[in-house]
Amino acid sequence: MGHTLFGALGLFSLNILLYCGHAQGVPRPVLTVSPSWTSPGDSVTLTCSVEPPSAGWRFFWYKAVPDMSSTNNYYTFELLAGGTTGTEQDSYILHGQTHTAGYKCRAERGDPVFYTQYSDVKFVWSGGVNPAASLTVSPHRLQHFSTESLSLICEGNSAEWRVKKADEDGFVLPCSYWGEMTGSTCNTDTRASSGVYWCESETQSSNAANITIHNPEEAASSSVFLVPLVVGLVSGVLLIILLLLFLRRYRKSEASSLSRSQRTNQSPATDHMINQGETQDGHYASLLHGDSCLYEAIGGSEEPEHGAVNPVCSSHSC
Repeated sequence: MGHTLFGALGLFSLNILLYCGHAQGVPRPVLTVSPSWTSPGDSVTLTCSVEPPSAGWRFFWYKAVPDMSSTNNYYTFELLAGGTTGTEQDSYILHGQTHTAGYKCRAERGDPVFYTQYSDVKFVWSGGVNPAASLTVSPHRLQHFSTESLSLICEGNSAEWRVKKADEDGFVLPCSYWGEMTGSTCNTDTRASSGVYWCESETQSSNAANITIHNPEEAASSSVFLVPLVVGLVSGVLLIILLLLFLRRYRKSEASSLSRSQRTNQSPATDHMINQGETQDGHYASLLHGDSCLYEAIGGSEEPEHGAVNPVCSSHSC
């Protein structure tokens, strides 16, 4: 009995090692979607990359279908239309994307056929409202605190819904990991975190909402840091304004002092020139007045005879 159990355990371990060694030698392609957020009717390009790149691959494209019967919220995957034989190109274009959906890819080549692993699931998020399936967030906003309750309500043409969330690392989790699903509504508790939320049924997927959930302590510490920063910036601006006003006033005062100094230096010379001019004008006026007395004729304005002068007037008495 002991030998049998030991042999079974050894065989099981060997199978695990063989499987792991085989898995490690099989490449896993990387799927990218562009754009990741769409409006209804947009075209989306799926690109499947195998490393190291080489020729001869054929690529297969799959769409994720929610498995509502699974308690673990799994997906099944079905080949996209026209993809049963694969494509030689490493890209696939989806025309008229209308709703949120997940996709994956795989590649094969050779004879006998060698398959890669499946890629991770990548989602294309739809920002437009789908009448057949819609998500409503209550309170109706995308910024929330972790201490407040949050309800995610699914509406549309389905009797059974579930709410999913994809976090920043791409992990997809159902409502039961952060809240409680009651009918078509997911009510969250304090375990809710930032991510992309959406509703899905077996046949429909809703619009997606990119919700950010803040920690109150982090918000408070951010505000404590922000207030001194704003006060410092305002104080710096006021100081610069005061300095500019001071410099302007100082320059005006300096210009006024320079103007008064120039006027003071010019005044004595100006007064001297004025006095000199007045003296010369007076002397000239005196000469003219004396000449008129000297040549004043006797008996009026007629010119005097030779040698006759007015006995009353002389050149010194006028």
